[in-house]
Amino acid sequence: MKKNNLPATNGARVVKFIEKFCVHGEGDFFGEPFILDNWQKAIIYDLYEVNEDNSRKYREALIGLPKGNGKTALAAAIGLYELLGSGVTSPLVAVAAASYEQANLVFGTMKVMCEESVILKDMVETFENEIQVKNLPGRAYRVAAKAGTADGGRNSCLIADEIHEWANINQERVHYVLSNNTAKRKDGLVLNITTAGYDLDSLAGRLYQRGLKKETGENDDPEYYFKWIGAREGDDYEDIKTWKDVNPAIQNDWWPLENLNRRFKSLPMHEFQRYHLNQWTRTEEESWLPASAWDNCTGEVVFSDTAETFLGVDMALHHDSVAIVHGQKDKNNNIILDSKIWHPEDYDVIDIQEVERYILDIVMKYNVKEVAYDPHFFERSAQVLLDNGVPMVNFPQSHARMVPACGNAFDLIVNKKVIHNATATFTDQVLSAAQKVTDSGWRLSKGRSKRKIDGAIALVIMLDRITAPAPLEAPVSIINL
Repeated sequence: MKKNNLPATNGARVVKFIEKFCVHGEGDFFGEPFILDNWQKAIIYDLYEVNEDNSRKYREALIGLPKGNGKTALAAAIGLYELLGSGVTSPLVAVAAASYEQANLVFGTMKVMCEESVILKDMVETFENEIQVKNLPGRAYRVAAKAGTADGGRNSCLIADEIHEWANINQERVHYVLSNNTAKRKDGLVLNITTAGYDLDSLAGRLYQRGLKKETGENDDPEYYFKWIGAREGDDYEDIKTWKDVNPAIQNDWWPLENLNRRFKSLPMHEFQRYHLNQWTRTEEESWLPASAWDNCTGEVVFSDTAETFLGVDMALHHDSVAIVHGQKDKNNNIILDSKIWHPEDYDVIDIQEVERYILDIVMKYNVKEVAYDPHFFERSAQVLLDNGVPMVNFPQSHARMVPACGNAFDLIVNKKVIHNATATFTDQVLSAAQKVTDSGWRLSKGRSKRKIDGAIALVIMLDRITAPAPLEAPVSIINL
């Protein structure tokens, strides 16, 4: 219900069910009542927000927590509420993971909660792979993400555990089928829960990026709930304060700090970051920027209508991704910048005329001195824009041009002479770029992940032109550099 102008939620009902009926499974608190911490209650209250007709606000969710913070128990308790407390007619709760063994972590905890609860044990019958509601339709079952195992019933709830391990196309297909089945139910819920991974081109990575885009306002995604507790770029990974900030179990004294300190000493740093700081990692050899350099450039971006403005444009093969970065120098000679990226995950087919209109809008709004572009895939659009009075500059991506341009961008970012607003897609493309060594020096290239880097290339082009010793006057024809 709605109180004190707070969002309407069924969270109180869920919390009451868990604390009244559920007990802890295997571990130090076996059989004890499940008393939720405040941070867990906050997640539940948010997740169970409702619309005016009391239907779910969120139909799909991603919750990310570092290992050791009780996400298995929380997911199990939510699963039992969906089975026994939600009031759904004929509830069907699927508990899925990359393997049967992994799926059994949540499902097995649900079974123990039922078997050890003085109330729930009389409401269900437990079996190896199923929990059946007595005398009523309804069951929970475990499933592995293997091809051919997920077709069938219409789940009222899907709990997908540790989705960073759903690494191949067959597992992603199972997730799609299970999610699609759940979407057929009137008020179904897909709950994805995981720790961080390292491949953003995975199921978990795409769901994570989707959440970041919602947080930064890039996407309006009203039915998607995103909660990620973890370290961010720029945090000190060796600082105990950071550990405490992102591990609520430590804050609430039910996971000893000494345990985490032992893990810090025994694990490689990138694994410690992933597992215990819940941070997506990129190996150092793939990074063209020092750790935290890009994050250190985050700040307020406010453009002037009169300041000289420069644009960099990069279009990939087959028009599958387009990036435009525009920037100005502020009064302190820092370069403020913003981006627009057309990504194939967001567009079935990129409308090139829309790209052209966007550039024309920037030209109408600001004092644009140059629009620099690679002629390889943008020549037709460049001619159209030139015919509309746009000052176009031909910027071929040869080693001779890109090697010094990349070095210039590196220096500007490392020395914090750049200010950006940390949008998710732009940040991902900048950080996905790697150094490729040539006979002339290094330039940007795709890393081993092969993620899109058009935003990084457009950034490099724009920074090269805005810092050129003598910016070119607006041309009457396309200028070739």
